[in-house]
Amino acid sequence: MEQYWVEGLFVSKQGLKRAKKIGKITQTDIEPFAKSYWANTPDEAIVMATQDLKGGDWTNGPRVSKTSEEQRMRAMGAPELPGLSVKTRKRKTK
Repeated sequence: MEQYWVEGLFVSKQGLKRAKKIGKITQTDIEPFAKSYWANTPDEAIVMATQDLKGGDWTNGPRVSKTSEEQRMRAMGAPELPGLSVKTRKRKTK
């Protein structure tokens, strides 16, 4: 099994009900989704993510990758927010 990161935008179950009434999906009904799954294939990870939507539906389909957004940003060398980085302490010599 491998770890897959599933990310995308989805419309909640309530948003779908509202869309049926008014005929279109509003921007306020769209929510972000990002979660990691242990799966054998990327397709299996998408199936598990779709089940976690609890009646919602993907807007453009999910994106599956083996690296998280945090790992991608660190690899690019993007700046970090102050206070969130881990400080390494220098060892004292005797």
